[in-house]
Amino acid sequence: MTKAPATPNNRRVLLIGWDAADWQVINPLMDAGKMPHLEKLVNGGVIGNLATLNPPLSPMMWTSIATGKRPYKHGIHGFSEPDPHSGYVRPVTNLARKTKTLWNIFNQLGKRSNVVGWWPSHPAEPINGVMVSNHFQQAAGTLDQPWPMRPGTVHPERLIEPLSKLRVHPSELEADAILSFVPKAAEVDQDQDKRLESVAKIIAENASVHAAATAIMQLEPWDFMAVYYDGIDHFGHGFMKYHPPRLPWISEQDFELYKDVIESGYRLHDLFLGAMLQLAGDDTTIVLVSDHGFKSDHLRPRNLPNEPAGPAEEHRHYGMFLMHGPGIRQDERVYGATLLDVAPTILAACGLPVGADMDGKALVNVFEDPEPVQTIPSWDAVPGNDGSHPKDRKIDPVEAREALNQLVALGYIDEPAADQDKAVAETVRELHFNVARSYLDAGEMREAARRFASLWEQFPEEHRFGIHLFKCERALRRTAEARATFDKLIARKQKYALAAREELQRLSEELKDKPAEDISRAEQTRIRKLKTSAGTNQATLAFMEASLLHDEGRHAEALSQLAIAEQGEVFKPALYNQIGDAYRRLKQFELAEQNYRKALSLDPEDAAAILGLARTFLARGEYQQAAQAALDAVGLIYFNPPAHMLLGVALLRMDRLVDAVSALQVAVSQNPNFAAAHRLLAHIYGFRLAKPKSAQAHRELARSAFRQTQALRDDPAADAAPDADAQAADLPLAGGPISTRNTGHVPASQRVTIVSGLPRSGTSMMMQMLAAGGLAPLTDEARAADRGNPHGYLELEKVKKLPVDKSWLDEAQGRSLKVVMPLVNQLPGNQHYRIIVMLRRLADVVRSQSSELRRLQRDGAKLEDQQLAASFGQQLNSSILHLRRQPNIDLLLVDYDATIADPQAAAGQLAEFLDAQLDPRAMAAAVNPQLHRFQATAPIAAGTA
Repeated sequence: MTKAPATPNNRRVLLIGWDAADWQVINPLMDAGKMPHLEKLVNGGVIGNLATLNPPLSPMMWTSIATGKRPYKHGIHGFSEPDPHSGYVRPVTNLARKTKTLWNIFNQLGKRSNVVGWWPSHPAEPINGVMVSNHFQQAAGTLDQPWPMRPGTVHPERLIEPLSKLRVHPSELEADAILSFVPKAAEVDQDQDKRLESVAKIIAENASVHAAATAIMQLEPWDFMAVYYDGIDHFGHGFMKYHPPRLPWISEQDFELYKDVIESGYRLHDLFLGAMLQLAGDDTTIVLVSDHGFKSDHLRPRNLPNEPAGPAEEHRHYGMFLMHGPGIRQDERVYGATLLDVAPTILAACGLPVGADMDGKALVNVFEDPEPVQTIPSWDAVPGNDGSHPKDRKIDPVEAREALNQLVALGYIDEPAADQDKAVAETVRELHFNVARSYLDAGEMREAARRFASLWEQFPEEHRFGIHLFKCERALRRTAEARATFDKLIARKQKYALAAREELQRLSEELKDKPAEDISRAEQTRIRKLKTSAGTNQATLAFMEASLLHDEGRHAEALSQLAIAEQGEVFKPALYNQIGDAYRRLKQFELAEQNYRKALSLDPEDAAAILGLARTFLARGEYQQAAQAALDAVGLIYFNPPAHMLLGVALLRMDRLVDAVSALQVAVSQNPNFAAAHRLLAHIYGFRLAKPKSAQAHRELARSAFRQTQALRDDPAADAAPDADAQAADLPLAGGPISTRNTGHVPASQRVTIVSGLPRSGTSMMMQMLAAGGLAPLTDEARAADRGNPHGYLELEKVKKLPVDKSWLDEAQGRSLKVVMPLVNQLPGNQHYRIIVMLRRLADVVRSQSSELRRLQRDGAKLEDQQLAASFGQQLNSSILHLRRQPNIDLLLVDYDATIADPQAAAGQLAEFLDAQLDPRAMAAAVNPQLHRFQATAPIAAGTA
């Protein structure tokens, strides 16, 4: 376990979440003096865009904001989840979260946190402070019916009764409250038009959250407070279509009735903000964020995708970020921020280290006097009470269903099917889809492709899975496979379109004599879906065909397809980016620039269009403009290796060598397999900066990256399941040293030598080598030699108890000890270790393990070999990264195959690493070449030798 860090500073932080708040709407309102409280913060603090994640689904993103981690790490993957107790589905809870939030971290450090309405925060966690879950504000029934607080809504229980009285029911609202949103409300026929009810519901729910938050701020002590309001998002989904200017498909009547709702929603939030600022005081650091923006201009979609979470199509890629308080810069901007950066920035502001396993970074430029950011391997490894709740908490399935109806009404999910099994299957399908999209968003293309391929095989009628697989194959530059996927997509689309037309005709016959008002909601939904399935979006297919032709180098043909796509995709910036790319490849740079600028006229913050301009400027020799465009792209999306690479190239052409190296180093840090960037660094170091060692290192990294990239392109089967050898290439060996020294000189008698690795990776062989060389093993011989390992295992039974008993470890000082990789993270921090990790092809490891299980007549994991290998690879990767960062550990990575092939070289390496009086010849003699069983025929993965 990781030792807890030093005590944080006394900074008090108020984190406010405004779901879907967008600077594009806010700025005109501030200019008109309509959001004075926010404007005061803006003028006295740091602001910027906050790039969102994909998929842009609120429960996933607000958990990423609170943890600094992507969804596939934190475990929250959608709006609903299977209920393990009822066997049905329920709204997403926080029970699936696999990592600590900010309030859990502060809890361990003795700080008090208050959390109100965060999504998801039900059931409330028993933190040191107050938690009011996201179920608190949801009204049940009419005003004359009981409105009990759901179990698990409030912690501590002493606050249940007083807080329940602060809730606002929609029916309690005075007419003036509605009229401020809809001045012509009297003209609405409320028997036919339910939109006024929606306005009242959103106001009441957010007023309830605000009442609870302000009461807690005044009556309960706190060091950290997080409050989440969903009003702007809900107003957006219901009423952004009526926001000025009027869209062509919106009637004049609807526009005049509801055009003020969005502005009034923002102004209401500004009033909430003013009250909170007064209660917080000037000494509090305010962090105000949104998880994404909301399209408010000509990019507003007329129709939404026919799939669960379709309303997310209305979201814009950039949310808002604002930070204000003591030591924070004033009236400044921050660039390149993502919502993953919020948690690391708050930790840094509080004088705490950032978890190395967090995907975000601390935005140090927001501080007046920034200090170096400290890191810790993982806050999850820090022991102590973190205020999380037991995992077996139950939620009443009836209440869960009622809360689920809330999400159905909002349009985020489809109504669960009457068939319980089907409902659960559909829920699980969407969760898997969201995880795959999260991998895609992170650039983990192989894993994303594998998941999309599996989903499409299970659900061949779901064309979106095939479209995402197509995107992954293009990103992996597997053009032939992408072409095959595209052809299959068209064939399947035609097949299911025909079936949909036939069923639609049958259903129309059934319902032709049924009055419209008697057609059920389920029947209406079915008709809508069939109509969508029965048609074919030729513009979309033409766009996909053009992208494929582009990859095949057929740019003129691509332009012909893009002309077809343009007929139906006029408002898509991506279309003009693709046209610009085609003209740029044809060296028609003026036309390329024109189309990139068309994309920017539609969306001035389209990073892809700006990057296209950077490439165009570079091709024309306009290096200053190219550098500025690349900087602009990085300012919008910082995790952007191609943009950093282009910036490096432009700076090199301008003879700014040091700046070019910095940009290229960022590119390879974000993508260690960026061969072109490594080659350019090798060139600069070798020919311009006279640093031959650095040049040679990057040449080797370039070769390794090239081999890995080629392996990805040449192995299409790898998408169907993770190939074990290819997974090995994902280990952090190409980008890191074989040996890591952290401890300095520690006498051999005072350190513990650990041999670790996956089971059947050569750990017993290494123990035998060390014993032969003169380093005595700590073993009880409880596991005798057998046919599976005739020279002995040299194991100690006590090692299996490491998680609960470490008291005996002093016995291992001056000796060697075998600890398999799954247990190595349990080593206590009060010893000095030299750890030897055995690396073997994952395919060979799995085959060897399978053989051993058959010999022992035991059942192993219920996973396919490829899945098991992938899981092992992830464990190994994570453990090596952790070990490298520990100050009490020296680390050596040893390749199993290389050791058998050249025992003398391996023995010399060991003797040098251990710095002890060992006999290399005896160690080499202990290696038995016959151990080379279960060897894969493929060459070893790049970087593992």
